[in-house]
Amino acid sequence: MKKAIILISLIYSSSLFSQCFPDRHSTNWFDAWISCKVKQSPNPANGSGHWILYDLKNQYLIDKIKIWNVNDPDHLNWGMKNIRIEYSSDSIAWSSAGEFTLTKADGTNRYEGMDWMDVVIPKARYILITGLSNFDGPCFGLAELRFSAEKIEIVTETENKTTEQELEVAILPNPFTDIFRVEFKGKRNSEIILEISDLFGKNFYSEKLKLENGYTNIRIQTRKWPSGAYVLMAKQESKIQRAQLIKI
Repeated sequence: MKKAIILISLIYSSSLFSQCFPDRHSTNWFDAWISCKVKQSPNPANGSGHWILYDLKNQYLIDKIKIWNVNDPDHLNWGMKNIRIEYSSDSIAWSSAGEFTLTKADGTNRYEGMDWMDVVIPKARYILITGLSNFDGPCFGLAELRFSAEKIEIVTETENKTTEQELEVAILPNPFTDIFRVEFKGKRNSEIILEISDLFGKNFYSEKLKLENGYTNIRIQTRKWPSGAYVLMAKQESKIQRAQLIKI
């Protein structure tokens, strides 16, 4: 199976692409991901903290990861020192790939990140990185990540099934703040029972929907919902889809 390098760039400055060495990094702190306020983690077991969640869109086997820390000379201490890496196929059940110690960036435009680190992630679509400590200061940050990965081909039984009978649920965006949209695809003219509850089972939303032409979508307002994790359940006849929602 062909292995690929997945680039998860947190860089928005075009200066990176004008340098002679493509792995060298910007020295501006605003060219990095920075968290100065703790929020509820996508993994409820972690509570609140400084974290960043990646949706790779497909399932991957990942064996290495390369990280660039915050490289602004005035904010090098904001770089993460110790991190926990977790992974999930569905954003509901999480597994740990372990805890890792990072090195501080050098604050120069010659900075080329840390060496590739070995990880064991056999199957994941979602990668969650939590900052356990930094070098000093109120904020936590990272600049860029790359994964060495192989895409996992999902083989499903298709006998006696048709595409339109499969219930598909898409949530945009997720995580969200005050509003999100849910799209449904499935069996034509079928009814969907939608329920959203918190992790303690308290119901926050319920509705019955009909797929007139095999598709419908709704927008859900969440201004009065507390920040945290929720579980969405969509039932179409005997088929049930569940997904985790995160309000930040």
